[in-house]
Amino acid sequence: MCLFNYDIMGFIMAVISLSNVYFGYNDNNLLSNVSVAFSDSDRVAIVGDNGSGKTTLLKMLAGQLSPDSGHVSRSASVFMLDQLQIADSRSGGEQQMFSIMRAFDSGADILLMDEPTNNLDTDAKRTFFHQLDSYPHGVVIVSHDRELLQRVDKIIELHNGQIKVYGGNYDFYLLQRQLESDNVRSKYTNTQKNIARLNHTINVAQNTRQHHEVKQSKEISTARRSRITANALKGKSQETEAKRRAIIQKKLDEQISLQQSLSEQMRDDKIKIPLPNKPFHNKELINVSGLCFSYGDKLILDNFDFSMRGKSRVRLMGKNGSGKSTLLKIISGEIKPLSGDIKTNGRIAYINQDLSLLHRDKTVVENIIDISGCLKHDAHAIAANFGFRGDVSLRCVGTLSGGELLKATLAAVLGGDNQPDLLILDEPTNNLEIKSIAILEDALNQYTGAILLVSHDEMFVRNIKIDSEFDIMSAK
Repeated sequence: MCLFNYDIMGFIMAVISLSNVYFGYNDNNLLSNVSVAFSDSDRVAIVGDNGSGKTTLLKMLAGQLSPDSGHVSRSASVFMLDQLQIADSRSGGEQQMFSIMRAFDSGADILLMDEPTNNLDTDAKRTFFHQLDSYPHGVVIVSHDRELLQRVDKIIELHNGQIKVYGGNYDFYLLQRQLESDNVRSKYTNTQKNIARLNHTINVAQNTRQHHEVKQSKEISTARRSRITANALKGKSQETEAKRRAIIQKKLDEQISLQQSLSEQMRDDKIKIPLPNKPFHNKELINVSGLCFSYGDKLILDNFDFSMRGKSRVRLMGKNGSGKSTLLKIISGEIKPLSGDIKTNGRIAYINQDLSLLHRDKTVVENIIDISGCLKHDAHAIAANFGFRGDVSLRCVGTLSGGELLKATLAAVLGGDNQPDLLILDEPTNNLEIKSIAILEDALNQYTGAILLVSHDEMFVRNIKIDSEFDIMSAK
């Protein structure tokens, strides 16, 4: 197998290529007959649902994993930036930026980066984008950051062990996905029509045959035909009819099989949030005055003031470590300040970064009952509105994937009539795949209460229509 590839000028390109690669854990095939190449001149993003194999593919490119079968060829030097596990969130951005600069300084033919913009504030992300744009070699990135995905040359989507390559940035990817989705839905609609038509044909044929048999019986009984001739004609007619029914049934089975295949391709995760039958608190929701808080000897908030009224959507701004998440935890009652006065009105719900609001040992339905205060039969209806139908609603929360956990949390907080007057969100898009971010945006745009948000995801902030920003540094 040749390891050398040439660009249009005839120069040798450094390449990592996968050929007919299979890889899985237990019975879960993450990569199934995957063939793809990455060069030292492309900026490529890998996207897909949580658990689809994105990080696995990245580690295989780095040589940290070997395929179960197939072949991986390398003529490129690599540097792998793993997803940073932050023990101390206050220094997370600094740790991440230090690791990022080491990667760019490596000069590797192909940089491999797993969620590089996690934990970065706005200024740090700007620095990262500048370094990325000026890096002279190839970059392969696993990311859900749509601002970052706009800067790549190519997007590779992983789904059900297969890959699909889109030759453009995130906008191009979205457009192609929409065209594909429209095409699948059109075909699905056609199969519905064909199935109805074929079923109708079968029913008409069956009624016609029954009518014909009754007519033949009457003719035999009145002796207008000899019994032998009538039975011969009847047998021939039945044989012809059986062949025709078999042909129609085969076509029907083919349409049903095609419909099932198209149904599996339709990724519809729309959720339904009810309009609350209660008025939201429309006056002052939060009033914080003279607030002081410290971690050990490090003073985070000193004589700090903040207020917020109902129906508003506010984004807290500030550098990493400035106290944004700390303020959210104080307002929600998760931690206590050293001093200061905190007044809150109305019902408040706090969804933190690790989605730990739900009880992991309870089912989806039980959590909805606990948090929303609704009755059991209403909890099942709420679960169904968020995609948890039948036995799925009885799964323990601890067994859910990241996207499922998000939907279950939204169901418990927003699915009932007693929605919170204020929803507090701390970096809600961190560690969510693109599909789950779209679900979250859809939910928040249906919700009509107030929002207090910490997020570095600029596209997310725009999409949920934040109407004001509060710089935490200016109030210190």
